[in-house]
Formats: sequence, structure tokens, C-alpha cells
Amino acid sequence: MKTRICLLLVVIVLVSGTSSYADILELKNGTILSGKYTGGTAGTLRFETNAGLQVIQTGQIIALTFTSSGGPVAPPTPAAPAPTAPVPVPPPPSAPRIITLPTGTMLLVRMMDSISSRNKAGSTFTTKLEYDLVVGDSVALKGGTKIYGKVKSSTQARRAVGKSTLDIRLTQLIINGKPVPFATSGFKAAGEASIKKAARGALAGAAIGAIADGSDGARTGAAIGGTLGALRKGQTITIPPGALLEFNLAQPLKLSVSG
Repeated sequence: MKTRICLLLVVIVLVSGTSSYADILELKNGTILSGKYTGGTAGTLRFETNAGLQVIQTGQIIALTFTSSGGPVAPPTPAAPAPTAPVPVPPPPSAPRIITLPTGTMLLVRMMDSISSRNKAGSTFTTKLEYDLVVGDSVALKGGTKIYGKVKSSTQARRAVGKSTLDIRLTQLIINGKPVPFATSGFKAAGEASIKKAARGALAGAAIGAIADGSDGARTGAAIGGTLGALRKGQTITIPPGALLEFNLAQPLKLSVSG
């Protein structure tokens, strides 16, 4: 009997290291206690129940069962990811506006090609706009915009017989990859008044003096004007690259402008 009690105590001591919260103690008199084992000696056992701490003789004990009071332990909840900064959404592009350039609007352009009275009708050439073309408070065309033209008619006089003629017009520009056709009057060599007018329209007053007072383009334009006025029989009319020319719209021109 003593051997059984000693073995029971050994089991109790070995298991007592396990954390338990709902131990079952079965006594010889049929009583079953539910509580917590708190220790003991070779002759007694301490058992805590809802009624309090009880000291029970080991000879009265049939069995002591250690059980876990809780159900399965739930896995730890993973930490929520750190919030990321919202990506700014760019505002939608503003709808394009339509700007109308009225008939007579001056286009001051610089020749990029050479053209002469020896070129046949239909020959093409390229120019670029010298200044921003401003309408109200909006830039309708940026300075440097390429504008294309054609020879409308030309005649090359024979040696010492008749005078050469050259009629060129601006016919097209490209906006957002799309060709925009238009019509102009014939060209005039750009003089100081035209250059100053275009510069004021582009709000580039600081540049007026430098351009009107001796730039190569202005001198070339004046030279062309002088040549046309004093053209001799049989001479060729030539407009070189860099010449500043003035054209005027022959009809209104509608342009789509962003914002």
C-alpha cells in the first residue's frame, strides 16, 4: 500500500511542473474534486477547489488527473501590414480649347530652305514661326513651330528677256501629329515694323532691338525686298535659308489648344 502511495506521489511531483488549471482528484469514498493541485508531502496532498485549499491524506486518494482547461490554442494573428502611402492621382488633362486666328493675322516666319523662281509650281519648302503667336492670354502657336509652304507660281525669265516672278504661300502646319491646312497671301520681305509688331505680340519686347537692329534675318529680308524692287531682266529671284518673311492669313484658322 505504501509503495502505491509513493508511486502516486512521484507521478504527482513529476506532473506538477506542467501548468494545469482543471485537475481532477478522485477519492476512495467516491468523491471527485475539480481544482488545482498545489503540492504535497509523502503523507498529504494539497488541492485547491472553489471551496478553498484542502489537505487530503494520500491514503484516501485513488487517482489524480491533470487536464488542460483550455481548448486548442489559436495561432497568433499575423500583424497587419503597415499602411502604404496613397499614390497621388494626376488630375485629368484639361479639355482642349478652340482658338480662331482671324483673317489677316500676320505670320512672321524664317525660311529653313532655299527657294527661287527656278522652282516649279507645287515645290515645297519649310519655315518656322519666329515668335509665339498670342491670342488674348493664350499662346495659339509656339515660336519655332514648323510651317510648310508651296510655290504657287513661278516664271524664270530668259536671259535679258522679261522678269522672273515667284509667288509662294504657306499651306500647312502639324499640330499633335495631325496636318492642319490653311491659306495665306503671298509673301513680303519682313521689315522692322513687322518684326517689332510680332515681337510685341509674343511679349518679347527685350528682343525687339536685337532683331530689328541688324539681325541676319532682318537684313536678308530687306535685301530680298530691295532685290524684288530692282530686279533686272533675266535675273533669278532667290530666297535663301534664314530670311524672315511675312505672310497674312487669307481666311480664319481654327486651332485646338490645350488648357
